[in-house]
Amino acid sequence: MNKRIQAQRLKGFRDFFADDIVIREYVINIFKSVFEKYGYEPLETPALEYSDVFLRESGEEAIKLFYRFKDEGGRDIMLKYEVMISMCRAVAENINKIIFPYKRYQIQTVWRAEKPQKGRFREFTQCDADTIDSSSVLADAEFIQMGIEVMEKLGFKKFIVNISNRKFLNGIIKFSGAKNEQFIPICLCIDKLPKIGLTEVKKELLGKRKIPLEVVEKILSIINTKGETEELMQKYKGLLKDIPVAMEGLNELEQIFKYLKLAKISKETYKFSPYIARGLAYYNGPVWEFEIIDGGIGSVAGCGRYDDVIGKFVGEKIPATGGSFGIERIVEIIKERKMVNLSSVPTKVLLTYFDGKTLDKLIDIGTLLRKNDISTMLYPEVTKLDKQLKYADKKGIPYVIIIGPEEAQKNIIKLKDMKTGEQKELNKQELLKFFNNK
Repeated sequence: MNKRIQAQRLKGFRDFFADDIVIREYVINIFKSVFEKYGYEPLETPALEYSDVFLRESGEEAIKLFYRFKDEGGRDIMLKYEVMISMCRAVAENINKIIFPYKRYQIQTVWRAEKPQKGRFREFTQCDADTIDSSSVLADAEFIQMGIEVMEKLGFKKFIVNISNRKFLNGIIKFSGAKNEQFIPICLCIDKLPKIGLTEVKKELLGKRKIPLEVVEKILSIINTKGETEELMQKYKGLLKDIPVAMEGLNELEQIFKYLKLAKISKETYKFSPYIARGLAYYNGPVWEFEIIDGGIGSVAGCGRYDDVIGKFVGEKIPATGGSFGIERIVEIIKERKMVNLSSVPTKVLLTYFDGKTLDKLIDIGTLLRKNDISTMLYPEVTKLDKQLKYADKKGIPYVIIIGPEEAQKNIIKLKDMKTGEQKELNKQELLKFFNNK
């Protein structure tokens, strides 16, 4: 044999075996069912896109994480960094074929060259839903309602939706005396408040971002204001009443909170969190995150309104809003906490093959069971019965069919329950009846 190839995965990439795939499919199917309940339809876009599609719409932190290269034709391309921008390109290219408002969901693989860590990978599945061509904040509020339903159906008990608004934040920046070009750098910093704390955010604003001390102190004093949602709304309306953009943002937030109240959404599941900014540069209205509280998990979804992105592809304004759920983090949490009990083995029956003379009987029974949608595996080699029974036990296959010379002569089927050890002797009709009643 030639020199052996080293079997080694790239860091940040994973193999998925049955146990993982079953949980992933369970989670994805819940997302799909809830999305479709709210009127969203599926979309898929290519793995590769022109780099320019993403370069123009991503912030400075995102660009560092692109898997970008030139192909054999010299084209500047990249692996899809996120599905949202790819969706914008697809909508723009098919603008005359789509019926608006367009509600779509997209569950596909994306790639980011970030440092692998717990819950973060370089190749992962992103799960997005968006409403295109609606300026109404009802679309934002409905998404929040939908996301809460998803979290509940997945089995999470302690989670919160942190809600804010980029217009409101823009108003704070103006109120503080900061320059317009400092808006995004400031947003990138204050969005880290729950992760690194007030002291570290202040250090970063003063040091890395070079924001004047008096501006920093004014911003932090506002976003760090404590209180219930209604109380905070009134405080900010009084403080920022002379700044139109801030009032516009607060009015949008008021509509969202009214919707959630009318929809009878528990106040325990959402709150006004002034520091939420979202790092991506294209958000320009309501922004929100879904955070799992217990276990220090943090954010599992980032969402917001981005009215100026799709229009750049078509030359006219097309409002849009939506969000992205971190499927991988959610799957890992569900798996670690054993929140669901799912069998990774689809096989219901093992046909044992320990006598070459019975193959015709085994094939006949296997074909009959499969035609009746009973998942059945024929052991592929003649070997000792004990070995095959141990195989079924290790794989978690619940039933074994045994047909040796004696069973073949009597024209019977011996069915063994691997959990109880009980054995039955049945004919074909009785066998089908047994499984149909399961």
